[in-house]
Amino acid sequence: MSLNLGGGSTTSNYNALHLGNAQSLLSKSLMRLSSGNRINKPSDDPGGLAVSMKLKHAITVTNATKNNVDNALSFTDTQDGALESVASILDRMSTIRVSYGSGTATSSDKSSYASEFKELQKSLNSFRSETFNSLSLFTTGTNSKDVYISTRGDSGSSISISSLNIHEALSVSSTINLGSAATTAAAVTISSISIADVTSAISNVASLRATSGATSSRLQFSSDFLGTSKTNLQEANSRIMDVDVADEVTNYAKYNVQVYAASAALAQSNLNMGIVLDLLNFGRK
Repeated sequence: MSLNLGGGSTTSNYNALHLGNAQSLLSKSLMRLSSGNRINKPSDDPGGLAVSMKLKHAITVTNATKNNVDNALSFTDTQDGALESVASILDRMSTIRVSYGSGTATSSDKSSYASEFKELQKSLNSFRSETFNSLSLFTTGTNSKDVYISTRGDSGSSISISSLNIHEALSVSSTINLGSAATTAAAVTISSISIADVTSAISNVASLRATSGATSSRLQFSSDFLGTSKTNLQEANSRIMDVDVADEVTNYAKYNVQVYAASAALAQSNLNMGIVLDLLNFGRK
């Protein structure tokens, strides 16, 4: 008597193949859940990985550009803060100049007002050397720097930030500069200026604040745009790279059932083969 064992062997091999595939899918699903990434190696999605790499580069460039714009914004904000202090000093100069010219001011009073005026001049003069990250906030000439605001980072649209000329703003005539060093022989004194002179200087400083404020406003809009662009790029990359947890949990459960089913089928086919072999061995005895 002869038995054909080919069918049993084929069934066993078939079940082993299904078990291997199910285990591979289960392992891949578990890796996605543990890493949080849909793509863990290039073979998972070559095209998606290529797009993701480009998006990551765009995110890096956009973030660096935004940092540059934010630094420029800090520069203009610091500049405006200094100009605000200059305006406050000029306001105080107006007050003591009015008090100095009062008919009820004594010689002692006038001496006190003149001393305070000199100190205020020193304060105004000190603002010329103010800096931000070693960059001068103010200058005596034209000094501008371009800050790129495009997502390309080093080309496209840009905004020019300038070191404003505060010396010129405080010069109300060819002989009067309210910020001149009070220790020089040609220093302006409280008796040599008028309220009109101080008013003119305040008007000039207001123009500088308007210039700085306009630049600051443009930089803020650009920073907001770059922030939005960065967020959109991150979301686009997330849709490619991040795993859908709910969907992957469902897949994991399905592959887990398939592994158990394939394992049971393989065990059963091997059991059947064992029974047949036992019968053959029994027949030979």
